[in-house]
Amino acid sequence: MPLEGSSQQLPAPPAGVQQRRLTHSRGVALQPRHWLRAAPDGSQIAFLMADAAEVIQLWTVSPNGGEPRQITRLSHSIQSAFSWHPDGQAIAFICDNSVMRCDVESGACQRLTRRTEEAPSGDAVVWSPDGTQIAYMREVNGWRQLFTVAAVTA
Repeated sequence: MPLEGSSQQLPAPPAGVQQRRLTHSRGVALQPRHWLRAAPDGSQIAFLMADAAEVIQLWTVSPNGGEPRQITRLSHSIQSAFSWHPDGQAIAFICDNSVMRCDVESGACQRLTRRTEEAPSGDAVVWSPDGTQIAYMREVNGWRQLFTVAAVTA
């Protein structure tokens, strides 16, 4: 059943659908932002949110609710959408104008591409199905081009 609304009433979920609030953040600056992504096994939901220094970091929360857990502690804000490794143990994103790989358990981040003057496109950073490559876009001579990088450096 679709969401329905009118000029006097906002759209609402269909009858029988239960919604549950997962986060209880205060204020505008320290609230969950965009690009929600569920882990491949559904055990956690990742999202972007500013830390106390207003740097956009990666966080997770259980789909059952609870306190959000800050994964990254970066000095630069995350600049893109992100995606989970197929096994759910890492997440890839753009930060400091580079493609980065982050271990979800430890929060350790690894730079996979050199830092450039212009950041890769923030639209998509995508793992290959086998988890060995990360695809991303970068502008070259005014045109977006597709690139891949090995998901782990030596």
